[in-house]
Amino acid sequence: MVYANGKPESLKAFRSRSPKRLTITIPYTVFAALEKRSAEEGRSLSNLAAYLLEQALQPQTPENP
Repeated sequence: MVYANGKPESLKAFRSRSPKRLTITIPYTVFAALEKRSAEEGRSLSNLAAYLLEQALQPQTPENP
């Protein structure tokens, strides 16, 4: 596979960047809140959970006073 920069990438490298699956156990109250919010936003439960995890892992910038 060759990308826009012209460098070939191995299939193994390509697969390592593909989305991964994860199974977790969460409290019922968290599940219910996720289910409610996903319905309100019109997105799947897994999409919302992935989005929230990504946001939680983003570096926080200090607020300007």
